Amino acid sequence: MNCPRSFHGGPRNGTKEVYHSSQDDGPIMAFPRSTLAALTTIVVFFLSTFAVHAAECVVDANNNGADDSEHILQAFDSCKENSVIRFQQTNYSAHTPVSLTGLKNVTIHLDGNLNLPNNISQVQQAINVTKNQPSTYATPWFYFSGEDVSLIGSDNPEWGRFNGFGQRWWDIGNRTLRPQLATFNVTNGLLRGLKVIKPVAWGWNLPGTNIRVENHFVDAKPDNSTRDSTVSFPFNTDGINVSGNNITIDGYYGHNGDDCVSIINGARNVLAQNGYCGFSSHGLSIGSLGRGGSEQTVQNVTFKNWTMDGAVYGARFKSWTGGRGWADNVTWEDITLVNVSTGIFITQNYYDQDKGARPQNTNQTSTKISNFTFKNFTGGLNLNWTDGTCISNPCWNYVQGGDATQGIIFDLYPGTALNIAVQDVKIHPNDKPENATTVICDPSTLAAGEQDTLGFQCQNGPFVATQIKSGGGSSGSGNGAFRSTASGMGVVTVLVVLGGLLL
Repeated sequence: MNCPRSFHGGPRNGTKEVYHSSQDDGPIMAFPRSTLAALTTIVVFFLSTFAVHAAECVVDANNNGADDSEHILQAFDSCKENSVIRFQQTNYSAHTPVSLTGLKNVTIHLDGNLNLPNNISQVQQAINVTKNQPSTYATPWFYFSGEDVSLIGSDNPEWGRFNGFGQRWWDIGNRTLRPQLATFNVTNGLLRGLKVIKPVAWGWNLPGTNIRVENHFVDAKPDNSTRDSTVSFPFNTDGINVSGNNITIDGYYGHNGDDCVSIINGARNVLAQNGYCGFSSHGLSIGSLGRGGSEQTVQNVTFKNWTMDGAVYGARFKSWTGGRGWADNVTWEDITLVNVSTGIFITQNYYDQDKGARPQNTNQTSTKISNFTFKNFTGGLNLNWTDGTCISNPCWNYVQGGDATQGIIFDLYPGTALNIAVQDVKIHPNDKPENATTVICDPSTLAAGEQDTLGFQCQNGPFVATQIKSGGGSSGSGNGAFRSTASGMGVVTVLVVLGGLLL
C-alpha cells in the first residue's frame, strides 16, 4: 500500500511492513475551542465507526513451489492486530496446515492464490500431525480465529482462489485423512469474494459469531465425470458448514457433491440467501443432528431465493436414528428446482444404509423438529433419484417406494414433528404434469392435529394440496425443548451473478 506520508520497511522475516507516520510538516493550525471540540467529536465518531489499521504486512512468496507456510505465519504474527495483511498477486504454496489465531481488527486481502500440495500422501501426513483444532467433520488446513477479521478475495476471477487439487483424490476414490479446507472461528467477521477450486472435501466451516459471507464461489465438479457416475465423484464436498451464531450468507454459486450449505449443531440465527447449487448438491440442509444418540440443536434458520440444479435434494432435514435434541424455526422459501431428485425431504431416521438395515431405536428418542416452513417451491424432478454417491446396495439414500415422482418425502419419528407447513408447492416429475407428482408420508407418524396445518395430504400417493387451517396443529411452545426467538437479523438482498467464474 503506497500512502502519502508513509515509509516502507524492507523485508523482515518474510514480510514487508508499512507503517503510517503522522502528518508532521508545516505549522500547526490554530482553531477556536468550539471548533476543536466539534472536530474531536467527529474524530471520535470516525474511530469508533471504522476500522483503523496502523500497519500493513505483505506476505512474501517463494514463487518456486517451495512451502510458503512460514512466510504466512510470520506475516500474521507481525500484523495480528490493527493491520492489513496482503497476499500478492501470485501463487502461494501452502504446503503445511496453518493456525492463524489471536487476530484483532485485521483485514486480509487475498490478491493471489493459496495452493495446497497436489501430492495426496503429503497432505495426509501433514493433516495427521497438525495441531489445528478439528471441526465437526475433519481437521482444517487453514484455521482463523480472533475478532473483527475480514478476508477479501480478488475481483479477478483467476485470483483469490483456494486450490485444493481434489481431482486427484476423486479419481482414485481416496477418502482417508482428508482435510477440511478452512475454519473461520471469529467474532465479527467477513468473507467476501472467495473462490474454492477443487477442494479435497469439505469447504469452509463457520463456528464463529456475527459473520457475513458474500459472493462465495465453489467449483467441486469433476472434470471427467457426470452427476450420475460413480467415477471421480467428489464425495463430502460440502460448500459451507455453519455451527455459529448470527451468520449471513448472501451470494453463493457452487457445483459440488454434497450439502451446498449445511446447518449443524449449535447454529443460531442463520440467513442464507441468493444462491445457486449445481452439479449434484445434496441440498440446503439442516444436519445431520443426533449421531450416536447425542443431543444437538439448531434454531432460527432461513434459506431464501435459491436455485437447485441437478441436486439430489432441494431442502433437507436429517437427524440420526435414536438422536436427541431439537431443531426449531426453519424456513425454506422461494426455491427453484431444476432436475432435482426430491424437492423436500425430512428424515428423523437417518442411518448408513450401506452398513446394513435400519438400526432399532433402542433409545426410543428422536431429534424433535418444530416450526418448519417450506414455501414457494417450483420446478421439476430428475429421472434418477440418486447420484454418483450410490456405491452400495442398497444405496445410502434409498427410500422404499421412491420412483423419481416424489416432490416430498417425510420420514418422521412418531409424534415429534410439530407445526410443519408446506405452502405454494408446484413441483412436477420429469416430462410430466404437476398432477403426476407424488409424496411419501406416513399419517400415523403425525402428531395430533398436524394434518390440519401441514398443507398437503400426508399419504403414500398423489400430492394433494390442502388448506392450512388457522389455529390448528400442535404448539411447539408447549414443548420445553423448543425455545423460539426472533433472529433480529437485517436482510440486505444482493443478487450476485457468479456463474461466469466457473471454468
